[in-house]
Amino acid sequence: MYNRSIIVRRKICLLLGFLILATGDLNAQITPHQAAELMRKGINLGNTLEPPDEGGWNNPPAQEYYFDLYKQAGFDVVRIPVRWDEHTGYNAPYTVEKAWMDRVEHVVDWGLERDLFIVLNTHHEEWIKANYSNPEYRARFDSIWSQIAFRFRDKSEKLIFEIINEPYGLTQSQNNELHQRVLSIIRKTNPVRLVVIQGHRWGGSDELITMAVPEDDYLIGSFHSYDPWPFGLEGTGSFGPAEIVALQEKFSSVKAWSDQHNIPVLLGEFGCHRDADYNLRMKHYKTYADLSATHGFIPCAWDDGGNFRIMERQSAGWNEIKDILVHSPLNAPANPKCSIVRDTVIQLQWSNLTNDHDSIVIERRVSLSGFTKYADLSPDANTFLDENQVANRYYYYRVIATYIDSISLYSYPVRIFLEEYIPGERGYYLGSPLDIPGVIEAEYFDLGGEGIAYHDTDPLNMANGLRTDEAVDIYKISDGIYYIGNAFPGEWVEYSVEVERAGKYDLDIYLSALLDGGQFRVDVGETRSDTLESISSGSWLQAVPVTASMNLEAGEQVMRFSVISEPQFQIDRFEFRLNTVSTGPPEPAHDEMSVFRDLRGDIVIRLSPSSKASGIGIYSLSGCLVKRMNMVPGGSVCLGPSELPPGIYIVKAVGKGINSKVIPLFSKILINQNS
Repeated sequence: MYNRSIIVRRKICLLLGFLILATGDLNAQITPHQAAELMRKGINLGNTLEPPDEGGWNNPPAQEYYFDLYKQAGFDVVRIPVRWDEHTGYNAPYTVEKAWMDRVEHVVDWGLERDLFIVLNTHHEEWIKANYSNPEYRARFDSIWSQIAFRFRDKSEKLIFEIINEPYGLTQSQNNELHQRVLSIIRKTNPVRLVVIQGHRWGGSDELITMAVPEDDYLIGSFHSYDPWPFGLEGTGSFGPAEIVALQEKFSSVKAWSDQHNIPVLLGEFGCHRDADYNLRMKHYKTYADLSATHGFIPCAWDDGGNFRIMERQSAGWNEIKDILVHSPLNAPANPKCSIVRDTVIQLQWSNLTNDHDSIVIERRVSLSGFTKYADLSPDANTFLDENQVANRYYYYRVIATYIDSISLYSYPVRIFLEEYIPGERGYYLGSPLDIPGVIEAEYFDLGGEGIAYHDTDPLNMANGLRTDEAVDIYKISDGIYYIGNAFPGEWVEYSVEVERAGKYDLDIYLSALLDGGQFRVDVGETRSDTLESISSGSWLQAVPVTASMNLEAGEQVMRFSVISEPQFQIDRFEFRLNTVSTGPPEPAHDEMSVFRDLRGDIVIRLSPSSKASGIGIYSLSGCLVKRMNMVPGGSVCLGPSELPPGIYIVKAVGKGINSKVIPLFSKILINQNS
């Protein structure tokens, strides 16, 4: 009896083992979060199986090679929208045509055989949305799902069901009821298959986070977003910082819902219409990809073969959006920007978000053909000049951080149209006015030539560092750094600028010089600076700042830099900062009191004729009075180099409403003068 019981137990164990092998271990079923970790790059097979008849819209019937392309490109999930209405009977038991069920299974198997996740749904089923209150319509929809669930019950766990797409027309309560009922139907034959749920209306984020969530351990939440509207869906409108902030808030709200319910999220559809501005459209895709990665969502871009196409189905290839979705992670080169440096020169700039890549590769295209390698740069490069290009055509660029032993990181692409430049007309050097506040490089003066954008006493560009067909002498100091040199009295350069807002601006003019005292001034619109003086930097290659303040009006204006007197200096750049600090009484206007050095090296302090001051005091930084002098409005005093020891001083005008004024870098001027 003891031996028989042992034999029986052994037979039972063998039988249980056989059953586990035959049916699979249900405890090994992939969880929603495990699936979400593996579903990071997704795409839709749109406008293919959801027309009334396959191939009835802008695409041919689905082809097996599509799934080879998906796999080779790096996608790991494909959402397959399917319309069932046209292939289902209208009377009970509402049988789905065998040929259609076979066809759908065939397409699904193409994906599963390549180890892709597949999301299968009911799409464009407007009949149930418009007639949900009719019990016969509900019975028909239930029957469709009963047949789908039974037919696909033995498929890989990588097949995911999505109950309904964008249930616009259903109320929130109807959508909640539909999801609960259909989920119970699916669970009869697929007890642990992953199922996607979606809110009512167009399946947006607000609808997802307010829907009633069924009690089930194998759910994935879904929302669709083409925001901002109409930019995303129609290609009109804008996509700027405010719109990006709104998207960030949308994704954050869905993430909070996901964390609260412990349910991962599928961004089932997103995209941008091809009529949108090219550069903003590329940024739109990149923004959605980045937000999905940041919040841990599963992104499935909408690809319909038309205005939202990504795969070029006829040529068995891809357009540039694919690489944004697959090869542009959060640390890829960021914010690429193109500008016109000259009529034949295009400048590409970007930011590097990694420091371990081996090189930077620039890819370019100038036609409908694909991007090709165009330049190989050092890993720390962030600027590229494309010189001697042909006018009246579009140029497309993207930046790739490459690794010898790892996957390359792609920026989103940007394009620019190189227009033919007509000499003699003022034009923007970078294609638009230069921003104030901001940094303005000296070599970015306007187009237009002699007498319009600049005046140079010598018609030859003796430096030949940049803009060689202009008379202004531009020296190349190092890669991407240029100075204007040979600045003679009477010469000037002009820049079209856009002042963001009216106010007081602090200005640093970076100059290099061997000697102190070269005089110059800056005009922005109707505002003129004091006469300013260069400071010795000790080298032609090293620039140091001379500081001024200017009260500027808002809007587009012309800024002029004028050379007044020698010794010579070179001009590197201008840095404008809006002065938002205010303490005590208002600062006097820039011409209330001026402090400068004349050609003999004397320090000159001058009051304007409208000044209310009756004298000045010169103080050390510790507050000790060094010298006091009486003055009258419009008067001036002159201090020789020996009258003040080297140092930094505060010159204070004595009078109601007059504030103190610091002589910028005064100590260096006197030290240099005495040496």
